[in-house]
Amino acid sequence: MKFSLSALGLAALSTASPVLETRQNGEGNGPFGPAHYYTNGGLNGHTFFAPRNIPQGAKLPVMVWGNGACSADSLGQGPFLHQLASHGVLIIVSGTPRGGGSTNADMMRRAIDFITREAGRGQWSNIDASRITAAGFSCGGVEAYGQINDNRVSSIGIWSSGLLGGYDQARNFRKPVFFFMGGPSDIAYGNGERDYNYMPGGTPKWKGNLNVGHGGTYHEYNGGKFGTIGARWVEWVMRGNSTAGQYLTGEGARRDGWQVVSQDLQNLRVNPI
Repeated sequence: MKFSLSALGLAALSTASPVLETRQNGEGNGPFGPAHYYTNGGLNGHTFFAPRNIPQGAKLPVMVWGNGACSADSLGQGPFLHQLASHGVLIIVSGTPRGGGSTNADMMRRAIDFITREAGRGQWSNIDASRITAAGFSCGGVEAYGQINDNRVSSIGIWSSGLLGGYDQARNFRKPVFFFMGGPSDIAYGNGERDYNYMPGGTPKWKGNLNVGHGGTYHEYNGGKFGTIGARWVEWVMRGNSTAGQYLTGEGARRDGWQVVSQDLQNLRVNPI
């Protein structure tokens, strides 16, 4: 399955967040916080967001993330990613801090290869690579779609994105997909709406729209409202915390301004980690 990356790549502009601004923008307020980021020579061209201090015996599921504009600056959604990591997940982002150039779906695939090979040993002993979600913003969301047929990937997170061609492919999706969109003014609004509607019955799907446009709230303190809902999503879909899931399916998200629809979530089963 191949996906075009051009249009949304041009639509979202990512801006670097200097290291000194990390605390100002938030390091995450989750139970595993604060979070931080680092690079590792074992996987060049990528950045890891993770809790600074992982409790003994705790396990972290894995998210691979693609940036807006397919930018190779891994800090483009930094406050948001810190927030998600602080809720107990290892995030592997395509690109490096303040890096230049572009990313692609193959970089996300290399991250999956790396962590499935290394999980459970050495410095990665607390990583559970049986739980991998592919996600991304705008062009990065298209990169995430490129992983949907990978048997190692359990679910997909689409943030202000959608298929740019081959639209009928969504009719064959068989993994849970969660769509987080910026409302009608979001340039990707129509793409996400169509993908959600095309997905087949029986496949768990959830869609939320917050009327903030394509840029979302990624750069607000701890990622703003996108960080709030993203943290609950991480705890539910990746860590198996059904109570956190009630924010997305109940009144919590709606009170925060999200317009929510969903289908077949009874088929989403995640054991607590």
